[in-house]
Formats: sequence, structure tokens, C-alpha cells
Amino acid sequence: MGFSSGAAPEHPAAVTAATAYTSRERRLILLFAIVGALIESMELNLLSFPLTDLAASFAVSTQSVVGVITLQSLASIAGGFLFGWIADRWGRKASYVTFTAMYSIAAVVGGFAQDYTTFTLTRAIAGLAMGGAFGVIFAMFAESWKSRKRGFMGAVLQGMFIAGTLITQLVLYTTISALGSDAGWRTGFVAIGLGCLLIAGTAALWLPESKVWLAAKDEAGATAAAPVRAKPDWSVIRGAVFLTLTTTGVFAASYSYITFAPTYLRETAGVSLTASTIILTVGTLLGIASYVVAGTLSDRVGRRRATLYASVVGVAAFGAFAFADIGSPSVAVIALMGPAIGYAGFGVLGTWISEFYPTRYRAFGSNATYYVARGLGSGLFPLGAVALAGGDLHIALALGGVGALVGLVGCLFVQDTADRVISAGS
Repeated sequence: MGFSSGAAPEHPAAVTAATAYTSRERRLILLFAIVGALIESMELNLLSFPLTDLAASFAVSTQSVVGVITLQSLASIAGGFLFGWIADRWGRKASYVTFTAMYSIAAVVGGFAQDYTTFTLTRAIAGLAMGGAFGVIFAMFAESWKSRKRGFMGAVLQGMFIAGTLITQLVLYTTISALGSDAGWRTGFVAIGLGCLLIAGTAALWLPESKVWLAAKDEAGATAAAPVRAKPDWSVIRGAVFLTLTTTGVFAASYSYITFAPTYLRETAGVSLTASTIILTVGTLLGIASYVVAGTLSDRVGRRRATLYASVVGVAAFGAFAFADIGSPSVAVIALMGPAIGYAGFGVLGTWISEFYPTRYRAFGSNATYYVARGLGSGLFPLGAVALAGGDLHIALALGGVGALVGLVGCLFVQDTADRVISAGS
């Protein structure tokens, strides 16, 4: 497709993540991985912060906008399979540039949409494109980073997915405050879309292709890079099912917070836009810190135990929020900080998922796990939670504890991969 560069080494089996790259190449890959995670999160969370503003612009209910979030998440499942296959067949770089350009353009067009149907279509296209991000970004990372501190660096990288939420909140707060509800969210969409499009163009020029992937392709042949042709490994399939279950649970916990916290603060707790932005910023920073703690811990005690500990914290945090006195705004705000760290398992899961799958279908497998889980956990679960809660945002948010519990159970049945050496054949 024109994006791959360089030739595979003469001895593919000797190519490993720890030895294949120069320091400059490793830094460039890490930079584009971090920026890619950041901007994908910015795009993903374009709908959550201005939920009420979008509903007002298109004269629909907030629950209808939650429905668009669900559609976007479900579209990302198809995108995960598509762009994961592209990355394993034609290269990490080709997939990265293509999906980044697609969701950037969708954001710009969505900012100019004048009817709800057109807007919904742009978010479906954006969701399809965003489906490529996780597996490709973490494949790039796993195939270029040494294993000793992979958990820590993977947590930093995963933290960018949540940091993007913060940037989106700050951009939209600024534009909505300055320009008003309708013009504000539209300007924010266009600004973020154009910035992301610039990243896509830069990556097309400077992002190095994965040498581990090139070696695997050279070793097994071009057709063997297609995951559908690989001989089934039932131990991998069983582990993938439980890894997907774990990730679904953590997604359900995270999106109970991400989806409902902004509106909960403004409508249920009666907090102003400015105060809610500050509170959400603090929550985001706490979330990033919890990722780093969990990821660092996983380098010491393993991926499984670190995820287990994080899930226990999540169950306790959402449980405490469920019984908080929401009649007192101050108590409600303090209690909300628990769910903000209730999905720290993501600090481990990005690295764990990318280590779990072999190089020949790492991007496809990682995307399959991540985006099936995201479609269920961040798409269907919030919609079901708000329906089950009868529109009560306090209850809907507290139901995130169910997701944390699912993550806790699922992680017990997945192989630990902390010591795995990433090479062309593994």
C-alpha cells in the first residue's frame, strides 16, 4: 500500500523488540504510539462532554446521543477487524495513517453537519476508523520496546487514551464557553479533526515500519500474515475469550464513569460547567496515575495479579459511590473520585493484550479483543445501565461496579505474559 519501508533482516528469527531498532527509531515509534493513543481518545470522547449541547443542537434527547455513542462503539468492532487485518497484512504504518486520516475527516465533517442523520453517519465512520487504533498502536509498541519495563511504558501509553479525554474536555469547554453551545461544540470538532489530520500526514512521512513485523512476514511469507489462515491454537483461543471478557468488564467500569460523570455533575449534583470541568480534570489525572501504578506493579508481580488487584479496587470504589449521599454535592463529588480510578486495570491490559498474541496476527488479535470488548463495555453497557436505572445517573454510574467484578473474574483464566520476548516468531 506504499507505506512500508526498509527490508527485513537476513535472519528473521533473530529479530526481537529489544535488539532490532536504533534509539532514534524506537523514540519515533514510541512518539507516534503516544500521539496516536492521545488523539484517538480525543476523537472517541467527542460526544461525552457536550452530551447536552449535542442534544440541544439536533433537538433530540440525551439518551439518543448515548445511542450514537453506542453506534460509534459498535462500528469500532468492524474497524478493529478491518484495520487489524490491514496492519498484519500490509504493515503497521499503512493501517495507522489510514485510520487516523479517516476519523480526522469524520470529525471535521461532523462539525458542519446540520441534521442528526448526517451527524450520526459521521460518528459511525469515525467509529470504524477508531477501531484500528489500539491493536496497531500497541503492536508497534510491543514490537519495539524491551520487556523489562514494558508494563510501565505500556501504562504510560494507555494513559494517553485517558489523557485525550482531558484534552477534549478542555478544548470543548473553551470553545463552548467562548462561542456558545452550538457554535462551540462545532468549532471544537473541527479544530480537533484538523489537528489529528496533521498527525496522519506526519506519520506517513516519518513513522518507521515494525522490523519485527517485516521479519515475520519474510519468515512466514506474505499470505501467512493473514490471521484467518493461521492454524488454530486452542490455548490462545481460550485465553483470548477470557482476555476479552476481562477487557469488557474494565470497559464497562470505565464508560460508566466517562459517559455519565459529566452530565451527573451538571444535572444531578448541580455543579457548574466550570466546576465540573475542574472536577473531571482531577478525575482524569487520578485515572492516569492509577494506570501508571498498575502498569508498574505488573512488571513486578505479573499482568494477571496486577489486573486482579486493580479490579478489586474498582469493585470497592464503585460500591462506595453507590452508597454515597448524593443530596450533598460535596459528598457526591468526593465519592466520584473513586470511580475515576475504578478502571486502573487498563494500565495493564494494553501491554498484556499485545504480548498475548503472536506477531503474525498481533494487531488483528489485539484489535479483536479490544474492540469487541469496547463495543460491549462502552457501547451496550452504558445504554443498558441508563435504561436499567430508569434514567437515574447516580445508579447508572454506580453499575460500573458490575464491570469491575467481571474484569476480576475474567483475568484469573488468562496466561501471564510479563516475561515474554517479542520476536518475529512469537
